[in-house]
This record gives sequence, C-alpha cells and structure tokens, in this order.
Amino acid sequence: MIPIDDELLRIPGYLLALASIAYLVIAIRAVARFPRSLGTAVTGSFQPPVTVLVPAHGAPPGLYRCLRSICDQRYPTFQVVFGLHTPDDPARTVIEGLIAEFPGRDLSLVIDGRMIGANPKNCNLANIYPSARHDVIVMVDSDVRVEPDFLTGVVAPLADRAVGGVTCLYKAAAESNFPSALGALAINDWFIPSAIVDLGMREIDICYGAAIAVTREALKAIGGFEAMASAVAQDFVFGQRLTQHGYRIALANDVVETIMAEPSLGSLFRHELRWNRAVRACRPRDHLLSVVMQSLPLSTLLLMLPGPSVWAFAPLFTMVGLRIALHYTVRARIPIAGPAQPWLVPVRECASFGIWAASFLTRRVRWGARTLVVGSDYNNMSMIKDDRP
Repeated sequence: MIPIDDELLRIPGYLLALASIAYLVIAIRAVARFPRSLGTAVTGSFQPPVTVLVPAHGAPPGLYRCLRSICDQRYPTFQVVFGLHTPDDPARTVIEGLIAEFPGRDLSLVIDGRMIGANPKNCNLANIYPSARHDVIVMVDSDVRVEPDFLTGVVAPLADRAVGGVTCLYKAAAESNFPSALGALAINDWFIPSAIVDLGMREIDICYGAAIAVTREALKAIGGFEAMASAVAQDFVFGQRLTQHGYRIALANDVVETIMAEPSLGSLFRHELRWNRAVRACRPRDHLLSVVMQSLPLSTLLLMLPGPSVWAFAPLFTMVGLRIALHYTVRARIPIAGPAQPWLVPVRECASFGIWAASFLTRRVRWGARTLVVGSDYNNMSMIKDDRP
C-alpha cells in the first residue's frame, strides 16, 4: 500500500494533469463543432482591386510553389509586390522568374535595405508599401501557399465597413525530414485547436500572421507599418491596434497552408523560441497558462517523483489518448497534408514544453542572422547583433 504522504506529494501533478485533460476535452469538442464550411471557396460580388505585399527572405524549399500560388489567382484586378532587403537574396531568382512567367500580371520586386526598426518583416513591408496602388492591402508570408480563390475569400469580409482587418487560420505541410514534421505538428495540433478554443471564448482581437487583409484607411489609422517597426509580433500588434481604433477583425473562410521546412532541430528550436517569446511579451498570462497545453513532461515528473504509482499512470495515459484523439479530430475537420502521425504526438509535447520553459530564461532570440532582445512591452524589440555579411 502506498503511503499517504507520497500521494500528497503527487497532488500538484494530479491537478496539472486534470487541467490538461480539461483543456483537451474542450479543444476536441471545439474543433469537432467548428464549421465544416471553413476552407471552402467563397464567391461574391465584392471584388475591389487588391495589392498583395509579400516580404521575402531566402529560398527555402517550396518557395516557388508558394509565390506562384499568390500570382496565380482567379481575381479580376490585383497587384503583387515582392520585397527583399538585399539584391543578393536567393529569393530574387525565384521572384524574377515568376515575373517573367506571368508577363500579363502586375508583379514587381522592390529591393530596399532600410531598417526603420528591429522587426525585419515589418521593415520589409514598410519599404514595399509605397508601391501599393490599391486601397485593399493583403499581406502574405513567402512560405504560405494559397488556393486560386484566396483573394476573393480574404477580401469578402471587408464589404462590411466596420471590418478593418481580415485574418486566416493556417495549417502546415512539412518537408520530408524530422524537424519539419515536428514543426508542422505544432501548428496543426497545438496552434489550430488553441486558436479555435480562443475564438469560442472572445471576439477576435489579434491577427494570425500568415495572411492578413486590411484597408488602406484602417492601416493609416493605426499608424502604418512604421508604428509596428519594432513590434515583437506583427500579427498581434496589428490586431490590437485595429480593435483599439474601433475596427472589427473578421476570420476569413480560407485556411492557408504554410510550408514547414526546418533544416535542423536547432533551427526549429530557434524559430519556436522566438514565437514563444513573442507570445510571452504579448499575452504573458495566456503564455503562462498555456503550460496545460504541453504539460505531459512536467505532469509525469510531478506524479512519478515520489515513486512509481499505478494510479499516477491513469491521468498520463488519458492525456496522451486525448491528445491523439485531437490529432485525428483536427484532420477530420481540416485537410492536412501527409499521413497522421500519432506516434509523434508525445514527442512533440515534450519538445513544446521544453521550448515553453526556455522562453522564461532569456529575452534574446535569433531572427535569421540577427540577434534581438525582446523588451517588456509587446511593441518593443531591439537588435543587438547583426551577423549578415
């Protein structure tokens, strides 16, 4: 018989495990009830001219496929402006090839190395924005693949003048290596369910960075890209500023696809550490409580530290079972590229916990060749080192 004092020592572990179980049950229910229409093509008569801004850097696998999908839209009038910081960026060859491939399309490339702040993406957007000719602006990351009717769907909610911005959920398709598979799983099994749970609890007050649509009027009202030049997370600040200025944010019907191409586990760790640090700066309470989304390692430690107990295995097995059930529930609602990988789920949860814990240890993050320090405010990030040649 197990001594009572050992069971008392396990109480924190039981509480954490129960909190995780509760979250997973809520997430499974929310994802299962999420509209089946999400991701289907939208048709409509509201099709104003659009400028698509695509800040790019480097030439990871899938770049051509992603950029081509942005150029090949079924939309009456649209302009695409690509942006690079340096003329020797390897993405330049791909972009210039696309401009030649679509001679009848309004495509252009802006190369401008100015850095008006510490956030490279926002600085790139600020540099290319003067080339935008239309009053509806759509920003798409260069590692995002979209469907041919993407512009129709993402612009449609802007027909309501109260809507200043439109955001999209995004899923991930992994390149064929282990780090990419781990990274894609974090988006598909952790980000998507948490976003859906969040949507069921409150009005949208942030944007998801993969693809955002905004009116020129709303962009001007929030101070333009210059006002976010040193933001820790552009998508969060974008949404916060829109809502603070009285605009609504709408969720598009489209679920865009980001291509996960991580060359190594170290690269994956650096990327996800930066994302975690951004969430910690923007929503510190939410970030702290998100431990329940990846608590398997800590729960195991707290439950097994006093000594093995047959009763302690029950919540741990339940957590793993529910996490795998969520893995399949997401795929039943949203088409995810590649086969299901339930065996990878516990590995991913351990990795997620480690990166979450590491986000409390430092304010420094790597963004490409730059070392940045994240301030206490979500609109405050500074560059302390630039290793670019």
